[in-house]
Amino acid sequence: MNKILMFFFIAFALLILSIINVSVAPIINNLLSKFTHWGKFNCQKYGDIAKNTKYLDEKYTSEKLRDLCYRQNADHGLEYSSLILDLGIGFITAQLSLMHYFKIGKSFEKYTGLIGLIFGAIGFVLTLVYVCFSGYIFTQDTAFKTLDNCDDCIERLYSNGASQKQDGTYVYTNDRSIDAKYIKYKDLGSKQYNYDKEYYKSFSNDDKCNVESTQTNCDYKNFKLYINNENLYLYNRWCLCLVFSVFATILNLALVFLGFFIFKGEQKGESEDEPAKIE
Repeated sequence: MNKILMFFFIAFALLILSIINVSVAPIINNLLSKFTHWGKFNCQKYGDIAKNTKYLDEKYTSEKLRDLCYRQNADHGLEYSSLILDLGIGFITAQLSLMHYFKIGKSFEKYTGLIGLIFGAIGFVLTLVYVCFSGYIFTQDTAFKTLDNCDDCIERLYSNGASQKQDGTYVYTNDRSIDAKYIKYKDLGSKQYNYDKEYYKSFSNDDKCNVESTQTNCDYKNFKLYINNENLYLYNRWCLCLVFSVFATILNLALVFLGFFIFKGEQKGESEDEPAKIE
């Protein structure tokens, strides 16, 4: 296949992926009101507290908040810069390669390859870093935790929607990690944190183990019932953005290689290809 045509298909695919990504990205689309504050935090104050305090507990907590602050600020900036850059790269390179395919601006073709090489490399690095940051936050950070509090954090539940067993143990009883009692963003898609018709059937059937937490013949108690799928909505949009960003990273890398070959003129026999005819 003509390398210019391959270059166009890759650039066009990057353009389409970027449009979808910009449409579903959690921070850009402000899917959570707290996202509006990401990117604006003063992280240095937490570092100063950790540096000057004499208490180990305060030092440890401040360091954790400082790192969380840096991650949230970085993720905010990376989401905007990487997705919008990918959109621009896809649009520009697709336009240029389509022109060259129809033999328009043939003398500029070499520099189009250079544009694909340089901007593809920048897009590859930036998008890859965004995937790493966003993926880490998605899998490792406590959902809805802010630098000031964890009022909106969601307590971990058993798969049946109960928060506690009858013997008094919790799902996080043996977990000694910080914020162990709360779920992470990756858990938002689980059924116990969203509307589930089976749970509603249990409650509507007046199941005493669900309704009366004081029943002693029940294995679980203190059930939590969600009436909507807001958590699942955020989970799906974030996952989709991450997956498409991975593909965008691959497409940027493909632009680098093809751009290099076009710039170097290593397109054997391409000059003999017949231009597409416009009726």
